[in-house]
Amino acid sequence: MKKWIAVSLSMSMAAGLAACSSDSKPTDKPNATGTPPAIATAPKKVTITTIEGTWSSPIPDPSGEGIQKINEKFNVDFKPQQVPYDEYTNKLPVVMAAGDLPDMIGMESADANFVKWAKQGAFLPLNDYIDKYPTLKAVPKQVWDAVTVDGKIYAIPQYFPPKYGKKPLIRKDWLDNLGLKMPTTYEELKNVAIAFTKNDPDKNGKADTYGIGLSKLIVYGAHMGAAWDSGWYWKNEQGQLIPGVISEGFKQQTQLLADLYKEGAIHKDWAVSKTADIRKDFFAGKYGIYYEQPYDISETRFKTLKAAQPTAEIEVIPPFKQADGQQGYLALPGYYQVTMINAKLKNDPDKVNRILQMQDYFRTFIPVDQRNPQNKEYDWQNGGNGVGYTMVNGVSLTTAEAVTKRPVSYFNAPYWAPNDEATEPGKVLTDAFAQGFAKSAVDLLKNTKFYIDPVNRIHSEVLAAKGSELLALTQEWQTKMIVGQEPISNWSKMVDEYMKKGGKEVIDDVNKQLQATGVKPEWK
Repeated sequence: MKKWIAVSLSMSMAAGLAACSSDSKPTDKPNATGTPPAIATAPKKVTITTIEGTWSSPIPDPSGEGIQKINEKFNVDFKPQQVPYDEYTNKLPVVMAAGDLPDMIGMESADANFVKWAKQGAFLPLNDYIDKYPTLKAVPKQVWDAVTVDGKIYAIPQYFPPKYGKKPLIRKDWLDNLGLKMPTTYEELKNVAIAFTKNDPDKNGKADTYGIGLSKLIVYGAHMGAAWDSGWYWKNEQGQLIPGVISEGFKQQTQLLADLYKEGAIHKDWAVSKTADIRKDFFAGKYGIYYEQPYDISETRFKTLKAAQPTAEIEVIPPFKQADGQQGYLALPGYYQVTMINAKLKNDPDKVNRILQMQDYFRTFIPVDQRNPQNKEYDWQNGGNGVGYTMVNGVSLTTAEAVTKRPVSYFNAPYWAPNDEATEPGKVLTDAFAQGFAKSAVDLLKNTKFYIDPVNRIHSEVLAAKGSELLALTQEWQTKMIVGQEPISNWSKMVDEYMKKGGKEVIDDVNKQLQATGVKPEWK
């Protein structure tokens, strides 16, 4: 599940642009107009090296104009190394093992390797630096917990809005065409999905639609709230939190998918279908229910759907009310990607502070309506209007061809927004259909509760060692259940195998860590 989230989130980070200015006056802190703190010319030029993964393509030339701008502004010799993520997973351990680390090291998340390398002393503890920098002070405790090992903070988490992950979408126009209401229970969702399959919801006279889009590894399923998602929400008879994938809520979701598969409301080849292909088919008008995020969405997809079906309307399905009275979605961890500083810089506080000044500068939030040529900081960091970006209908747009012109192409430190709503994802879009979806989604989620999964705030070595294998085990069982090769009544057998193959140790250790740290589940 983490991998699926990571892939979808990575593209969002590519649009999280930050800003600074070569014309700014020196100041100590951000001001109310969204101006990042300017950095006075440093007394000594320093070399700063980095390595990080990226989903961006093309990767900018390391000698591009954006690098030159960074060097001049911060009085540094900045040497970034950006590696495609499909290569980075294998490359980073080799770099770490060699011992000759760059000054800054990036990772997608605070995973098992992060914890291992932190304990081995590879990264510099940052506890004493945080209060010096406004954008670091703004990070909430639950996010700092995710990058804390044995009481020491070893990384700078980069922003991603916890509310704006993948959410279930529905074709509102199909509901209207069939005289149906927005589903509020799994039984209603089942009936809607079957109707979308059998009752010609697009009114084209053809049997060419399906209820729910689903792809291999059960992406994205049909989780309509925290109780049916993969997070640690449910408790066992011993009062321990357990992973969602073996919970009664997940069983209910799996039953729904099995029923829909039997009714033909899920494509018969879903278990071997790629996520990208199913997403493409949703935006071609073949599925009535799927998942998308309102943050950093692809306008091209929405344009494709509107061209194919001009009357298309999409809305987020509100979370279903749970048996325990709660109603809300599972929140994301609140960050995507982390940046560490080489522990060897312990005796070089000047370089450490230079790095953190740069991080703070690029991370300082600039409101969407100030991202234009009139804002000198934004204009500088994006390479200049007409050079690194252009304004179209009041929206700043970039092109791959100009990637080397933009300093932000080389320094991964997205804006740290004061709250999710401040990101105003609809305002960075030019397509009216996409804008409308983003606005309606944000309006709904603004008043929706979110469950903060406590397991994102701790580090269980047992979970790290066994989690992937156990997830694969449940996915195999549940895939067979959905396609009818295993009855849902065998759910307890799946749970028994899960427990025997390491699940019990995982649950015990996770709950032990939660008790030791005092971290508890919470709704916000």
